[in-house]
Amino acid sequence: MLRAFLYNILENDRSKHFVLYQSFSFSFLMLSVIFGIYDEIKGFHSELHPFIFKFELFVSGIIAFEYVGRFILAERKLEYVINPLSIIDLIAIFPYFQPFRVLRFVVILARFLRVAYRYRYFAKGITFIFRSISFEFYFLFAFFALFFIASLVIMYSLEVGAGNPQVKSLFDALYLVVITMTTVGYGDITPVSREGKILAMFLGAGGLFIFSMSIATISAGFFNYVQMLKLGMISFKDMHNHIVICGWNETAQVIIENLKPLGRDIVVITQQEIKTPEGVYYKKGDFGREDVLQDAGVEKAYMVIVLGEKLPGFTEDSIDARTILTGMQIRDLNKEAVLVLEILLRENAKLIKRRRIADYIIIGGEMLGTIISKFARERFYGEFFSHIVEHIEVETMDWKDETTVLEAERKLEQKGYRIVGVIRDSRIIYFPRVTFRLHKGDKLLLIREHSKEEKT
Repeated sequence: MLRAFLYNILENDRSKHFVLYQSFSFSFLMLSVIFGIYDEIKGFHSELHPFIFKFELFVSGIIAFEYVGRFILAERKLEYVINPLSIIDLIAIFPYFQPFRVLRFVVILARFLRVAYRYRYFAKGITFIFRSISFEFYFLFAFFALFFIASLVIMYSLEVGAGNPQVKSLFDALYLVVITMTTVGYGDITPVSREGKILAMFLGAGGLFIFSMSIATISAGFFNYVQMLKLGMISFKDMHNHIVICGWNETAQVIIENLKPLGRDIVVITQQEIKTPEGVYYKKGDFGREDVLQDAGVEKAYMVIVLGEKLPGFTEDSIDARTILTGMQIRDLNKEAVLVLEILLRENAKLIKRRRIADYIIIGGEMLGTIISKFARERFYGEFFSHIVEHIEVETMDWKDETTVLEAERKLEQKGYRIVGVIRDSRIIYFPRVTFRLHKGDKLLLIREHSKEEKT
């Protein structure tokens, strides 16, 4: 329960809780960096020191919580501790208020680096948004620069020439132009010449127009980005060790639900308009095209599953041909990924098995047909298969001792595990005898029985 909670708020960027917590964490961490830089340059008033000190302790508590949380989630604790990013996190935990100035700079730098890395997903999203509106943004910026600089020079000339006692320098004119353009209008500096007042009116109207257009353009960029996410038009090339599912059919939803506990990102590629399951990324396109596969990050994927997607006008042979071609492209892009292909016709499966393109070939309907035929022979087969699906969990474990299977089972019995296979040199030995000797480096194939309540 604790690990699931920590994963959802610290690592699972598909979770709503992750977005909410990371936004909260990012805001406070950025404030601490800004406060630290300001304190070095100018220094806070003495009355604010107690508040800033408490704020620093609070930020340190947030960073410490995340450090401990990621330590709990880490599978290899020592590697996590000595990782440079973890060391930066550890340094960032210390409050900014240090007796030595060098230590203060180190803490500020560590927190800045932490913001730059830990919240890079926000930066990528913002970068994409501004790239999408770059033409409009540059046009508005050029128009703003022209209007602003011309108004500043003219206002300074007019007010100094009219002997305005409030405008003694270019900075005073700059202050007047900015306050007027933003329609704040404090009134501490005002134009005295008639021409200056007319210019101020144009500045107010022009400022409203420029800032309104800027806000509208950026808002359109955000809206467009969200729509592209929903429509599957975003690239996932930066992902790694994720699972890619090519195609969408009646079994895809079941596959996704069973893959979610692995904690890996899942990307679905399909041309169909689908309602994307929660926590799954959607890439719209033809998975038979290499550029679409690359956009889904196939080159760095841990596993790729190609389903026999049934589309209008496609025969079973043409669907299999598409699946096989896609499998060949995937294998060219990524030779290490676990590749699973769903083939509809047995004769096509034989062909691809000889080519040894995929790691696993699933013949559509064959396994289901075998199970149903077993049901017809003996009624208990149905109960048996249902029990396996609902109550049996399959896991693997690296073995580090030189023992027999019997001795290993005695050690694992307390945890409820039973050995059903030994993986050695990429070969699986099923149901080894109790006298079979296990070597260091073997991987055990285990099953564990649990109740429905435990699974839930």
